[in-house]
Amino acid sequence: MIKKRLVLVVGCLIVASLIITGCGKGGETVLPVEKEKPEYGGVLNLHQNTDPQGFDDAFIPHYAANSLKFTNEELWEGDWTKGRAGGYGSVECDWFNGGGLNRLEHKSGAIAESWEITDKDTITFHIRKGVYWHDKPPVNGRELTADDVVFSLNRQYTLAPAYMKRTYPKAAETTEISAPDDYTVVVKCDPEYFGDVVTMVDFMDIYPRETVEEFGDMQAWENSVGTGPFMLTDYVSGNVMNFARNPNYWGTNPIGPGEGDQLPYVDGVKVFITPDESSRIAAFRTGKLDILTCDWELAQEFLQMPELKHVSYLDDAGQAVIAMRMDKEDLPFADKRVRQALYLAIDYQKIVDEYYGGQGTILKWPVMEFKEYAGAYVPLEELPESVQELFGYNPEKAKQLLADAGYPNGFKATIPAWNYRPYMDVLVMVKAMWADVGVELEIEPKEYGPITSIMIRRAYDEMLFTGYSGIGTYFKATNYVGPGMWNTSYIDDPVLNKAREDMMAAYPDEEKADQLHRELIPYLLEQCYIIQVPAGKQYRFWWPWVKNYSGEQSLGYYNLQNFAKYVWIDQELKDSMLGK
Repeated sequence: MIKKRLVLVVGCLIVASLIITGCGKGGETVLPVEKEKPEYGGVLNLHQNTDPQGFDDAFIPHYAANSLKFTNEELWEGDWTKGRAGGYGSVECDWFNGGGLNRLEHKSGAIAESWEITDKDTITFHIRKGVYWHDKPPVNGRELTADDVVFSLNRQYTLAPAYMKRTYPKAAETTEISAPDDYTVVVKCDPEYFGDVVTMVDFMDIYPRETVEEFGDMQAWENSVGTGPFMLTDYVSGNVMNFARNPNYWGTNPIGPGEGDQLPYVDGVKVFITPDESSRIAAFRTGKLDILTCDWELAQEFLQMPELKHVSYLDDAGQAVIAMRMDKEDLPFADKRVRQALYLAIDYQKIVDEYYGGQGTILKWPVMEFKEYAGAYVPLEELPESVQELFGYNPEKAKQLLADAGYPNGFKATIPAWNYRPYMDVLVMVKAMWADVGVELEIEPKEYGPITSIMIRRAYDEMLFTGYSGIGTYFKATNYVGPGMWNTSYIDDPVLNKAREDMMAAYPDEEKADQLHRELIPYLLEQCYIIQVPAGKQYRFWWPWVKNYSGEQSLGYYNLQNFAKYVWIDQELKDSMLGK
């Protein structure tokens, strides 16, 4: 069942160059002494699996807009100093995940220097002075003003394709955004939608009015203009995106030996578009990529290379669940006994042990266990026995439940799924387990674009296997309440609807919202509205010449790749390790 991979003994030119640097006792590699004071120059080489879906987040989902975070900024972002911050931070946050962190206490100002939240219906942002647009037509480096912010946010609230307008239509219709002066933006909303408005502001990029008016939108990469640390200079579909350092960027390093330095440090960022897994692995192995994210299976090779640095973590947004149409009474899933049978027919521990090498978790939905959200999570061992039993492999009881529900011979179902190796491998294991109790699953593999479209349009007849919303919006019950794309099982449960109302009413008291969420978990899990499958740990490796880096992926809520402005490259170390 599990594809075995050859764990390579480190060889080739990389090893040769490492040996040249010298060896200590026991053959331990001796690397040059690291420089603590950051240096300017060099290029950061990254990868992503697919082409960007576009360059205007009023037309593409925020979670698919990672390339925008190099060039365009939001009102606020995650506070880098609350993470590891190259070894100098407070380590309150890991910043390993894209959709993981969205707590108010962990935010830092970006375009907004500061803000106030008053009366649960008003947010006032004080816009940072001295923020300038990239020096290219039609803005030509002018200063950003509050009018740019109002214009950009209003696009998200009024354009039909925009995530805010599409997913939170009532909140969008009842929110007013204004600029009383050049450096103040006031967002007023209905208190009922306060949580929606606050959290969604966290991923809206800011664009210059005249650029959008001239070109109609920002979808074409050639029109890219922002205030971010980098400027998009070239894009070849299926190949590479090149970003150059913005020499007029406002940001400075807040901590460590480089405190006060103007950011970014690197001359540019090169993002290779590498859908082929083997190509990514080969590029990182030979030092052509500086950072690599991979699963447990692929990590085994690089864990044998002690010169590499790495972190391992649970990836909330990258893990999939099996959704079932709950709005169709003629489908088997309308009966809770069927849903519970599907749980009992899965050998969760076997998947964790055999596919993830024991490095994973069984309970991951609707939230995963992150230290920043410990108050919202209930460990499996603390749940009632009736819930714990659902995660114990019991095919005989599963067959009995199916028979009691009127399906003594099981049933057939079709499930579209993203054709991504870890997803498909686990789904094939589940298919085999379900076959043992008479449930015949037909898998329809889809590429990333089509499966995303199916999810957004909710265009599946029976089941769907795809990702779920990150825990950054756990208190909004995004995964199990309402008409949005993340409520993939079409759940409409009065108990859950009321729980959402209570959590939203508690917000922004995040501790109270945490408590309400914990109290809801036993009921929610016992309903089995979603069939969760185990999640394995992800690994992120990087070469030691990448400095001021501690494994971060996203500083804040889907601020993907914005850590790049803090990274610096020890070019001398890189050259010595690569034998140059």
